Amino acid sequence: MIKHYFRKVRKLAKKRLSKRNRILIAVLSVVGVLAIAAALAFGVFGLSLDFSKTLVKVDGSNIKEKEASRYLGFLMQQTGSDTLDEESEEFKSMQASVIDSLIVTKLVNSYASENTIEVQDSEVQEQLDAIISNYETREAFESDMLSSGITENFLKQEIYNQLLRTKIFDKVTADVTANDAELKEYYDENLQEQFIVPEMVQVSHILIKFETDENNEVIEGSKQEALEKIEYIKEELEEGEEFSFLAERFSDDTGSAPNGGDLGYISKGQTVQEFEEAAFNLEVGEVSDIVETEYGYHILKATDYEAEYTQEFDEVEENIRSFLENEKKLKEWEDFIFDLLDKADIEYFIDYETTLIKSDAQS
Repeated sequence: MIKHYFRKVRKLAKKRLSKRNRILIAVLSVVGVLAIAAALAFGVFGLSLDFSKTLVKVDGSNIKEKEASRYLGFLMQQTGSDTLDEESEEFKSMQASVIDSLIVTKLVNSYASENTIEVQDSEVQEQLDAIISNYETREAFESDMLSSGITENFLKQEIYNQLLRTKIFDKVTADVTANDAELKEYYDENLQEQFIVPEMVQVSHILIKFETDENNEVIEGSKQEALEKIEYIKEELEEGEEFSFLAERFSDDTGSAPNGGDLGYISKGQTVQEFEEAAFNLEVGEVSDIVETEYGYHILKATDYEAEYTQEFDEVEENIRSFLENEKKLKEWEDFIFDLLDKADIEYFIDYETTLIKSDAQS
């Protein structure tokens, strides 16, 4: 049965990989990257599981319920499903995804042992030190570990697993390249969609917001107060005051105010219509009249302009190469994982339906 299942998965991958399936396969392949977060989440959910129970045997190696529960807890936390009934279909689907991930983890680690791919203690320590450096003190790190119910040794093991996967990935995909003909073909086929840079204007603004209530309705009298304030700012500009100074002092846009109101470059379609029309009708250095939008009153200043242009192949060649090689590496990695699965002796001690089979049936 398991052989049949993995043949279906492989057929699906070779036929057509939807975005959903790509994401799931990526999780199956590099589950170690989630392990640390999963471990930190474990202990919160109070799942009533028999931790001694063997769920699956992979080439003779056991996957215990205790191990699976860590990943399951993380997945439930991320999806806000920590109150799910263990008999529900959603819970079983999550459990299936977690178990599939752990199966791949076992197989990948076995491959590393058979091919003498190793991770040095110093490499693990370097990554651990980087994690610890995010805390104010070593004591704060240890306190967080204690409250999370995990040990430093467990954390080191998860770091080890992820470093090992990275080394295997590098080995498996070492010879993957994209040739010049493929790069040019991609450029030609995607020229209109990806390599025409639209016209852009660099704009700064001063915003005076309308006061709103809990229903997001403008409070009576708020618009008049905002108008009086923006008119005062407009007068200051006309008398020669610096735009950036007034933006820093008065603008209600807390993101741009510290930078003198600078919003960077915008293209058409990125902002509300009233703002866009005002911005693209300005000459560089020109300041607009007062503009009303749903957010409040604005005064805009155009500081630079770039006309639409087409990127030449030479400009984007290396970006295309990186993109295509990453795509090929992902495909090579997927094939590698499926090959491990095809050859594995996998025995289940639970009954569940995998999410990949469901995806296949719906295709």
